[in-house]
Amino acid sequence: MATTVGQQQLVAARDAFVEGDMASLAGLPLPLQQSWQRSRAAGVLPGQEPYYPPLQGDGRRLRDAGDRRLARCVQPELEQLWAAFGGRGWTMFCANRHGMVIAQQAHGLEDAALLRPIQVGRQLGEAEIGTTAPAVSLADDMPALVRGNEHYLQRFAPVFCLSEPLHDLDGQVCGAIDITGLGERDPALLQGYFRQAALASENRLFHTLADVHLLAVQHDPRWLATPLQGLLAVQEDGQLRAANRVARRLLGLPRRGPLPLLSMETVFAGASAAQRRHLLQPGPAHRVRLGEGSAVYLQHLRAPRAPRTRAPAPAAVAAAPLREQQREAARRAAHAADGNLSLAARQLGVSRTTLYKLLRD
Repeated sequence: MATTVGQQQLVAARDAFVEGDMASLAGLPLPLQQSWQRSRAAGVLPGQEPYYPPLQGDGRRLRDAGDRRLARCVQPELEQLWAAFGGRGWTMFCANRHGMVIAQQAHGLEDAALLRPIQVGRQLGEAEIGTTAPAVSLADDMPALVRGNEHYLQRFAPVFCLSEPLHDLDGQVCGAIDITGLGERDPALLQGYFRQAALASENRLFHTLADVHLLAVQHDPRWLATPLQGLLAVQEDGQLRAANRVARRLLGLPRRGPLPLLSMETVFAGASAAQRRHLLQPGPAHRVRLGEGSAVYLQHLRAPRAPRTRAPAPAAVAAAPLREQQREAARRAAHAADGNLSLAARQLGVSRTTLYKLLRD
């Protein structure tokens, strides 16, 4: 979403909008127009100070188990993004589907009054602070950029914010990751990195499922074990339980919402009988035919995990195979880039430092 009118024109448009002139919104992208309208309908006035509700909980311990799970999946990506783009005058966070901050990465010595209230446990919806990038992402399931006077509240005229939506196992929007700060950044560069971070976070959600087969799919096998891989969660009886957004696109499944009742034989109807027999069997990535002139590479990542009475902490169990996948992805990317580690790091959406660490492991 790019700025389409000058900042001074936006100030005049906001004043006219408050007086009831709907035509004044014409210079804004449609999602921002709709957000301004929702903000006004909630009783927010452009000239007021932002309203920050009290923190939910103690600002550290999240009450909802789903919020805690999403925060764990997002936090590693926030840390990597912060290493690349963080600094004084900026903060990065994840909001849940209701606009409450559930994870954050910040400088720790923030002296900007506009950023201090952004804390874990704080509700930051349109009804509280008007139009922001996370609010637009949550409402419209799309990447969002809000700069300067594109914000509904005049108080946020110095602020830049960009966000990317997150999807749950049913393909529904469950949150958004955001960078907010005072100043300006390159939106095109940030959007690429934040999209990769969102895909990686969603993939971690799939790794929290214990009672399913987990399969990876991609047209290009080099993108297996990266954030760009499709993931399928398959029940022991062969029924498809969930698919991430990459897999949905690759396999022609509904883009959003719970999946219809589908068996693996239906999903891979174009595969040969021998290929279908191996769908849920361990082994290296192999080519599976989808239809005339179309195929994917499929890899069985793991089988359902049997319940254990005594086991390591869940995070430790899930982290080991995921870490090995990250190392393999780093090796493949470095090989595909002919040793150009800067290019390989950009393709994976990680910093050079992170790539070096993965290659040394």
